[in-house]
Amino acid sequence: MVRIALNRIAIIGLFIVIAFTLPTDIAHAGFFSRVQDIYHAPDKISEMEQQYKDANEALAKQLEESRQAADELARKQEELTKQNEQLMAQNAALQNDVEQAQQKKADLQKKLIIGTASVAALLVAYFMAIRIWRYASWRRQRQLRQGGIEG
Repeated sequence: MVRIALNRIAIIGLFIVIAFTLPTDIAHAGFFSRVQDIYHAPDKISEMEQQYKDANEALAKQLEESRQAADELARKQEELTKQNEQLMAQNAALQNDVEQAQQKKADLQKKLIIGTASVAALLVAYFMAIRIWRYASWRRQRQLRQGGIEG
């Protein structure tokens, strides 16, 4: 038992030595320091008020800049929308012009084909008429030769 008691006393002593060697907290300000802090409080309050005013002015300035930027972006957006509408109208007009040009081209090609076919048909009819006329003349000449001279 004595041994257990000595062990316990040694452990308690060791804890006491460790507790004294651990770093202690920083000492808190005394009464006079607190009085000085109270005396300097109006300066700190006015300093804080000035910081608040500066921060408030900075935020107001930033808000105004943001509003100006938003107004500028809205104006730019409106301008681009108008330009887009103009370009869409111009595009529609150009597409209409292209369709009309294609229609005119198709009409011209149709007229050229009909004209060329008509000329070709007239030439074929002309050559056929000449051939038929020659054949008819040849037959008449043949009949006249056979019947008229010898007969």
